[in-house]
Amino acid sequence: YEHGAWTDETLVDRFGAADPKHLAIVDGDTRLTIAALDDAAARYAGVLWARGVRPGAIVVWQLPNWWEAVAFCWAVWRCGAIASPITPTLRAREVGFILEQTGARLIAVPHEFRGTDYAAPVREAGADVDVLLVRDGTSPPPVDERPDVAVAVDDDAVILWTSGTTADPKGVVHTHQSLRHEADSITAAHAMTPGESMLMPMPITHVAGLTYGVLLPATSGVTAVLMDTWEPGRALDLLGRERIAVMISTPVFMRTMIDHPKFAATGVEAMRLFSLGGAGVAPAMVREGAAAFDCWCKRTYGSTEYPTLTTGRAGDDPELDATTDGPLIGASELRIVDPDALADRAPGTIGELLVRGPEMFRGYLDPELDTSAFIADGWFRTGDLATFDGEYLTIVDRLKDVIIRGGENISAQEVEALLVTHPAIAEAAVVSTPDPVMGERVCAVVIVRNGANVALDDVRAHLLAAGLARFKLPERLEVADQLPRTASGKVQKAALRAALVAD
Repeated sequence: YEHGAWTDETLVDRFGAADPKHLAIVDGDTRLTIAALDDAAARYAGVLWARGVRPGAIVVWQLPNWWEAVAFCWAVWRCGAIASPITPTLRAREVGFILEQTGARLIAVPHEFRGTDYAAPVREAGADVDVLLVRDGTSPPPVDERPDVAVAVDDDAVILWTSGTTADPKGVVHTHQSLRHEADSITAAHAMTPGESMLMPMPITHVAGLTYGVLLPATSGVTAVLMDTWEPGRALDLLGRERIAVMISTPVFMRTMIDHPKFAATGVEAMRLFSLGGAGVAPAMVREGAAAFDCWCKRTYGSTEYPTLTTGRAGDDPELDATTDGPLIGASELRIVDPDALADRAPGTIGELLVRGPEMFRGYLDPELDTSAFIADGWFRTGDLATFDGEYLTIVDRLKDVIIRGGENISAQEVEALLVTHPAIAEAAVVSTPDPVMGERVCAVVIVRNGANVALDDVRAHLLAAGLARFKLPERLEVADQLPRTASGKVQKAALRAALVAD
């Protein structure tokens, strides 16, 4: 790749070059400099080495956003091993599946978190694996000798897991090279500067959480303020106390902060960037965030396989930040093609998004999945429908999330974006339910603001007034207290759809 995309630096090299006095991690009352994080990582590396972890081994860890998780991940890399983080929300079936897929001989879990015994699902899964308990009242012992392992830039660094909203999760393999490039490219795209504080409620077991919460404190000199449980009131307290400048999240985190009673009295003057990712970021949410936090608020697009492809650009028209997913960053490339013929489509035409670039994953853990995921010349099929005008990308929908009603394709994301412009609706998810005549019908599930009342006829009238075609109107409306979500905040549409069908 051009533009100096490839380097000879591993993640371990970048950690070694970091300023030892830099405040890297804030976790409650615990504040760790790079030097302190280095010492903790060395201790965990000693434990792993003593338990037989060697270069190339896969180590699974299922930990919340704790400082120990950050130290543990760096310890795995120091052993030349491969980290495989999994969200704490997974239970025996998923944990057992991942342990079987990876062949891991060790898993690190909390001694207890939110009333859950995390060793129990491992035992229930019947896995023959060494269990390391974290926060069990003991600390890793001091080490006299650190593992001295040569790590190469193209060595596998992590196996991340897709959210598994529709099927078993897929193991996504990234190298030291791809993750290092991701860390550097997003630092440049977001104009991050050393010493900035960043609030991290997104799970560090997720690709974005891992990048921002584990990598950037060492590679870019930012301070990651960790939250192991989302509570908007506590988040607002941290905004003021830690002078939070950057927040990377899905819309649900922003929504609950703005709606919290404390928000009006919270000082947000330090906030300069609120970046929103995940499926279906509505333009209205971006506009509201920019006004409420008086900061640069924009959309970003990426995936576990390709962490950040595009993002809003500093200094652009705020309407572009709200209505598009931004221009390409770094050396990333894209194509828009016909989903069937895979032939390129004209600029501005909707088609399937293909991507490639230096931060793309090297493939799935199960190599059989690569056959349908890649086409000639290394292009990855994202499964997302998008348009590209030559400069700005706009995600339209997921191929599998398109509702087909009477032969007409309906974008769930388009309907969702208009639903949240209704004054009574705070959040919305649109899914299909079966229809014996039309094939599928449109169902909207909404969360209302402050106990407001909303009816289907009213919602349909609002959407018509907003210019939505009549055939796209919801035929069913459900009001919910909350939407089922993955740990990263993504709405689990498969679970939502199944509940609606059962009902």
